[in-house]
Amino acid sequence: MKTIALTLFAAAFGLAQTQHATSVNGEPAEKSAATSTRVTQAKKPAAPPKSSPTAAQAARAQSQTQSIPAGATQVEPNMYRYTDSNGKTWMYRQTPFGISRWEEGAVPAPQPTAKSDPVSVTDLGDSVRFDKKTPFGGSSWVRKKTELNDEEKALVDAQRQPAETNKATGEK
Repeated sequence: MKTIALTLFAAAFGLAQTQHATSVNGEPAEKSAATSTRVTQAKKPAAPPKSSPTAAQAARAQSQTQSIPAGATQVEPNMYRYTDSNGKTWMYRQTPFGISRWEEGAVPAPQPTAKSDPVSVTDLGDSVRFDKKTPFGGSSWVRKKTELNDEEKALVDAQRQPAETNKATGEK
């Protein structure tokens, strides 16, 4: 079966190659190419009139053709600093998607992220139960007090401190 399929494919490719050598009219390929160029030259459509670009199109074209100025100094690999004639300092970065430009100091510093949801700790005597809410649902685990790691010890200590201060002040 494989042999028959391979033979048919080879025959089809061979026929396609011989048909390509002759044109649709049955003339040899050289004559066909000469006549087709005459036909395409005669049937060229008129070019549509060009319209002036809008402001948005001009801005898009400028951002696509933006390049790093000649007087820019390299700050780090693929990053350059340039001060223009108005005294503004611009930063340029070469990215895989093109050149990115921003005013120096305009990029805000990254804000520290808030800690994840708190973990509730329950003392079970010789072990501790931890319950944490996650995006995929609740997560809980139980550890013996002798097997706690540093993070779990910190969670247990953090829970004890507010409970001890409440006892000392008499609050519930």
